[in-house]
Amino acid sequence: MTVSISESPAALYSLTFIVGACVGSFLNVLAIRLLAEKNVLKPPSHCLDCDHKLGAFELIPVASYFLLGGKCKHCRRKISWQYPVVELFTALWFMLVVWKFGLTPEGFGMLYFSSVLIAVSVTDFREKLIPHEITYPSILFGILFSGLVRNDLIGTMAGIGGSYILFDFIAFYGLKLYPYLHPEVKEPQEVQATDDDEDTVIDSALGVGPEPETEEFEVMGGGDAVLAALVSAWLGWERLVITVMLGFIFGAALGGMYLVGEMKKAGILGHCIKRGLIGFAIFSAIGAAMFLGLAHLSNQSLWQAQWFVAIGIFAFSGGFVGFIWAGKRVSRPFPFGPALALAAAVSMFFDPHSIFPSERF
Repeated sequence: MTVSISESPAALYSLTFIVGACVGSFLNVLAIRLLAEKNVLKPPSHCLDCDHKLGAFELIPVASYFLLGGKCKHCRRKISWQYPVVELFTALWFMLVVWKFGLTPEGFGMLYFSSVLIAVSVTDFREKLIPHEITYPSILFGILFSGLVRNDLIGTMAGIGGSYILFDFIAFYGLKLYPYLHPEVKEPQEVQATDDDEDTVIDSALGVGPEPETEEFEVMGGGDAVLAALVSAWLGWERLVITVMLGFIFGAALGGMYLVGEMKKAGILGHCIKRGLIGFAIFSAIGAAMFLGLAHLSNQSLWQAQWFVAIGIFAFSGGFVGFIWAGKRVSRPFPFGPALALAAAVSMFFDPHSIFPSERF
């Protein structure tokens, strides 16, 4: 008697792990080559330092890194830890998705969506860039998925439009606020040119001498808006709301870990913590009044979990604002894409109707 893979959990998850590790290996190649503006499929995989073509022994996901001692077999240069980490994480995440959704159309869709999230997280961490070559086609696939599998095309399209408006709003007003938090950063039009600067501009226009350097900064990049639209395309507007809330929490945590080190070096960590606690207390009171008042107006129970979650998120945001404001002179932009991608990955396991009951909308 033969037993199918779906009837044997051990065989199913073992195969899923292997496939996930191989996909993770491809995602590494995809991310690095897109950032370098190179062909994704050719030439074959090679060492980035010596261009040595990798053999089969060097291409085993996860295992090859440890078998080679973390170094290229040919030139003995160190191999980035990114490779085994992405491969292992993808393999384990694939197992989790299959456990949740099974080998169903929804499950295969979530596997593809997860792969996209992992790829853009790698590119954003490395270069603070989310390639449109990945996101735009994936948005189209997500719209088809939501229309054919999730049966929520209208809600999905509304979420895509709303995500662009929300993140463009944050980007516009955040760009206005950022120079006040960081006086050392000035917009190009505010920088007054000296005579020497004018000579440099003239020389550059004539092709003589170096071009003037201008440092651009962004509070919320356009890629983040596209990533939010991608989330809505695959998960719908309800899960997009959850993703955005979680994304700010995860972003605060990731950025906070970086800032804590910088604040400690500057000797202002204690001061920043005090301001953060004050902000947390103030926003807790405001959030309690606002969300519990909303619950009362909508004739819902004040003791439902979602209201306390909302209050907690609002209070945490206030504490984070106070923490960042106190340490504004050491704060630096931190990529939001990985935090949003992680929030989307978590949100796919949420049941949106438990937070947004359909009969109330």
